[in-house]
Amino acid sequence: MGIRHFLIAGVMLASSSLAPDVTEEETYSYKLDNGGHLSVSNINGSITVTGSSRDSVEIIATKKADNQDAMDEIEIEITHTSDRITIETEIGHSDSWFSFGDNSGEVTYEILVPKGTGLEGIESVNGDVIIAGVAGKVVAETVNGDVNCTDLASDAKFSTVNGDVEATFTRLEDGQRVKADSVNGRLTFTLPEDADVRVSADSLNGNINGRDFDLETDDGFIGSGMDGEIGGGSATLSANTVNGSIKVRSD
Repeated sequence: MGIRHFLIAGVMLASSSLAPDVTEEETYSYKLDNGGHLSVSNINGSITVTGSSRDSVEIIATKKADNQDAMDEIEIEITHTSDRITIETEIGHSDSWFSFGDNSGEVTYEILVPKGTGLEGIESVNGDVIIAGVAGKVVAETVNGDVNCTDLASDAKFSTVNGDVEATFTRLEDGQRVKADSVNGRLTFTLPEDADVRVSADSLNGNINGRDFDLETDDGFIGSGMDGEIGGGSATLSANTVNGSIKVRSD
């Protein structure tokens, strides 16, 4: 093959590598009782859930893949009743063993829910989980990504392996239960000044700061810990990370 043929082949490869990704958007709307439940399972892509005054769940799912074949393998499965909606994501499989069985596809979810909805499991493997303005219970988990939640007012459980957790509460009292875990990431909690909660925090490699509420830190030979009460301690906040800092601050 001559130099001319190599040049042409090179241009063709470069052109194909610059080809735009394939993107598709799907929208769904379902009625849901206030106080109903939502769960979302994703593989690649972020999930954003926002509380609203609506009486329905509005879903915008943006699918993206490297090519149409990969796009065709992405499936969004939704089951729904008046008090429960479940969203599951399948992105297909590739032929490479090293790909962990998944193709190039990803789905980004933007979801509006009635404010009182309980989020029983908002989960992504590779992607951030973002939640705002929901008064019901929240369970938010990811493996590679951050968990960011604001304006919470009920029980909550957060988990990530490689990522930070940041959570803001409008109330934390009356027996509420909050638990957060990370392996490689910071944990940050913003609490109202009138919070009534017992705080237990441990980090193997990272500092702990509760000075806004005069919480004392125990810095040991290995790791740091904090155990104390804000107000009467009727609620509980448990935070644990291996590599990262923990901060409990006032709003």
